Amino acid sequence: MSRLAREELVHHEQVMRLMKKRKIELRQLSAGRYASGLRKVVRSHEPVKLVDTLVVGAFIEARSCERFEALVPHLDEELGTFYFGLLKSEARHFQGYLKLAYQYGDAKDIAQVIDKVRAAEQELIESPDVEFRFHSGVPGASL
Repeated sequence: MSRLAREELVHHEQVMRLMKKRKIELRQLSAGRYASGLRKVVRSHEPVKLVDTLVVGAFIEARSCERFEALVPHLDEELGTFYFGLLKSEARHFQGYLKLAYQYGDAKDIAQVIDKVRAAEQELIESPDVEFRFHSGVPGASL
């Protein structure tokens, strides 16, 4: 996990450099509905809380990977190369989160957690979303 956390920090620093280079100001955003919604299915007691959190993390990383793949062909060369690198990292992170979930949890329970997270995710993706984000649902009326 510490290696993954360090890699995420490097990605953050890379994004900050790209934003500075492109003169894009950092602004505060509220938490997105997607990740917040998935975290609502996480049970509150250990050791299952850890396993649930790892499964949620795997879903978020997998969807990020899909979205980066869809974006890359539409970006300039610099951003396309950067996002392609993120795509490969997100794929590794997805696998790492699942591997850790199976390491710390029971395979039968993890299958049930995956089903629960998948159902929550489907609802989040298919329902209207009033804010456009990287992980958004169907654009709502205010968009």
